[in-house]
Amino acid sequence: MAQTKIDQFYKIISSNRKCESVKKGIDKKSSNTRFSIIGKTKEGLSSKLKTSIYKNKQTTSKMSEKQKKQNNLLSHNETSHLCEAYNSPTKAIENYSPTRVIESTTVTSSIAKYTSPIKSQQQTPIMHSGTKFTPKKSSPIKNALDNSSEHAKIVRKKLFKDRIDELISKTIKNLNLAKEGAIADNNINLEKVYSSGKFNLEYNSIDTTTSTRYEINDVIVPVDTYSLHFFLVIVTVFSNPINCGYFDQDERDLIFSLITLQSREQALLIRMLKRKCMWRRISNIKYDEIASDLKPIFDKLISRSIFKSNMEEEDISVLLNLLQVDELRKLCQELKINSSGKKENHIQSILTFCRKTKSLFPGMSSPATKLRASVNKRLGDCILLNIRVKEIVDRIITLLIPNRDPFETLADIFLMLLRVSTDQIKFPEITISDFPIFASKGHLLNYIEAKNTLFNVLSAIEEKQWETVRSLGTIAAQHLSLFLEAESESLRDSTLPRHIRRFMPGYMWLKVLSKSIDAFKKTKETMSQAIEYLQILINQNCHMKNRKGQWYSELIKIEMYHRKNLDASVEILLDAISYENLTEVDRLDLFERAEMIAKKKSDISEQTRNAIKYILANVPSKTLTFQNSITIKGILCGNTSQRKSNWCITNDVDEQIYGSVESLALYHYKCKGYIKGTHCEGAFPITLFTILFWDEIYDMNIPGAWVSLYQDAPLDLYSSEFYENRKKQIDMKLQIVRKFDEETLSRHLKREFDLHCEYKSIFQGNIFDNSNSFQEVTYCLGVEGVVGICERLIHNFPLWTAGFPDLIVWNVHTKQYKIVEVKGPGDSLSTKQKLWLDYLNRLGLNTEVCYCESNASHSKGRKRKHEEL
Repeated sequence: MAQTKIDQFYKIISSNRKCESVKKGIDKKSSNTRFSIIGKTKEGLSSKLKTSIYKNKQTTSKMSEKQKKQNNLLSHNETSHLCEAYNSPTKAIENYSPTRVIESTTVTSSIAKYTSPIKSQQQTPIMHSGTKFTPKKSSPIKNALDNSSEHAKIVRKKLFKDRIDELISKTIKNLNLAKEGAIADNNINLEKVYSSGKFNLEYNSIDTTTSTRYEINDVIVPVDTYSLHFFLVIVTVFSNPINCGYFDQDERDLIFSLITLQSREQALLIRMLKRKCMWRRISNIKYDEIASDLKPIFDKLISRSIFKSNMEEEDISVLLNLLQVDELRKLCQELKINSSGKKENHIQSILTFCRKTKSLFPGMSSPATKLRASVNKRLGDCILLNIRVKEIVDRIITLLIPNRDPFETLADIFLMLLRVSTDQIKFPEITISDFPIFASKGHLLNYIEAKNTLFNVLSAIEEKQWETVRSLGTIAAQHLSLFLEAESESLRDSTLPRHIRRFMPGYMWLKVLSKSIDAFKKTKETMSQAIEYLQILINQNCHMKNRKGQWYSELIKIEMYHRKNLDASVEILLDAISYENLTEVDRLDLFERAEMIAKKKSDISEQTRNAIKYILANVPSKTLTFQNSITIKGILCGNTSQRKSNWCITNDVDEQIYGSVESLALYHYKCKGYIKGTHCEGAFPITLFTILFWDEIYDMNIPGAWVSLYQDAPLDLYSSEFYENRKKQIDMKLQIVRKFDEETLSRHLKREFDLHCEYKSIFQGNIFDNSNSFQEVTYCLGVEGVVGICERLIHNFPLWTAGFPDLIVWNVHTKQYKIVEVKGPGDSLSTKQKLWLDYLNRLGLNTEVCYCESNASHSKGRKRKHEEL
């Protein structure tokens, strides 16, 4: 494949440079054993950790011997017993495992294999200078610490299980290999890796002229919980040698510096990392559990360039914002400035005074210089986290959890790790493949930049800061011009999985631009930009093709309602209808819009009317089956314009109960003999799908689908390739399940519900009181009902997680049930809701639409409905 412009930003296409590869195996087990950096170590932490840490006497060679023994324990049993499915379906479903039906044609190896340049003397590079190879000198960091009079010579004591010691050992070894040039900067051909189904990290020859190395005895394992978690994050990431290639040598030196900090320095650092990165006054920072006086600890961190304290280059406005209101007021009094109003007014008055006032005589200090000195004196010592440290930590966290929610801050990540360590959260047991998802350091940095911008735009949307959203959207459009052309070229005829393409910067910038469109639609002045950016989204054929129907709809609505240009909207509609990748929802949306335009009797040209007739006559449309409906009355006790209305459910003399419109409908059906019910919406089909296909979702190792220990679903679940990646296993499961009767299937699902409900997954079983209720519902729905609902999610999970009816009500004694969509006053069925109801009816399931009307508006609503008919 030809080299493209994208190489300037991150190198998707690797160069043809051949590195010297050494073929002895190293660390084969580490890449495919699923372990938690927190959960597996907690037994040895709370009671055994002590302040004193002693020298670790375990050598690297011993660790290697132990590792070899552990590797011999691995077993690979892949015997298939699926023939039992046809004779005993109950037994078959209990013994069924998706890994047993993988044929030899499947990916042969999804686990990275590493070759070591240091385990074979024959492969060790021979020096030609005639000089002998000398032992490595001590670490310069260790020397600096040893020379410090305040340094207590404390070395690490082995307190953890072997796995943690192994992580530390591998981290130091990998950092040294990178220092010696054996691990080069990453330049990975992702296309080649994923098309071949295997990945081998190639090592370069060792640079024997390197005089220093990182020493394992310099490493200090923290005793503080939060800093221990941070330490484990670092050694987990760098125990994988490929991750060293995303950092340069200076950055690796800084990383080693982080894991060799003293305990109190580590504890203070992690607390500051979790806070917003800004200048802070040391006098305002209080962590009594670390020390009553934090300044000496900050001084140590400043000496290692982790923090900075020099504020000379900072703008005076930044310094003024650090002062308290009373301090600003006193400063205004000294300068004889009006000190009334808020803090912002004080700051603005001071800044205005400095700009207008000049020195009385040449050579005298200016008012601005005097002001800065006065402010510095009031502030005392201040610190700011080095932006370089923040960026490196962000990169490490991204390598640990590449798919983390953009809304999650570093504080959120460490809260999650704490909850994992205390068993409040338990993730499914999965196998992580070491297939790379970032081609190079540049690729990773560009991805992080785009994802941070996505976080900023989502935060601005939540705060309704529309100007900020528009500014970020404009930045995204500018970046897209740099990435889309190159990414489109590199992905042409590409076999790179779609869940891996989501880690491309172009994909993330496209997402930022898409999220910002609404902000541009809010003003007439920026409406033209909304149109321009929507056209960019539609015209590109690189990412998010399944979203084009929504972008077409946005563009049609702008032309129709904002610009009053019906001809232009119909022209766009014609283009949209002809797009081959429209979803079923988008196609019905567009067809209904065409029907609405066709009903217009004025303000429409003959040419436009003919175009609409052509659409209605030639574009296949979906005929929706009839939905049963009822109307119930209640007392509405709130504003119907609010998103959630409040209804009086019972109005007895002794008791009055109020609730949502769904609660009103549940009460109605309970009175009709459906003794149980739940407000479920999309949570029910997701739960049903997760429980029935747990093995296919969580026990299959699809390359690149599992990239983190803290992942609740495989990445390909949200792509069009989920079913294709598991077709053989899913089809076999469906054959087995369809041989069940209702009682057998519901019993099996209850057992699976109880087995998996403890995990943090896409499972949403909290809509049920217990597994018995879940069993009753599945018993009432029957085998074809359960299978049919799951099949819809199998083929397009992200599309059909929404739109499922609001309620399920049932009576297990009579085997009666209803799947109910509830609509309050003025509410109507969405396109997805219509399609879900139509689909459920075609499965033969009992559905109903329940319209709730207020007693006060009942007669008026009936009259309005009659007039519409």
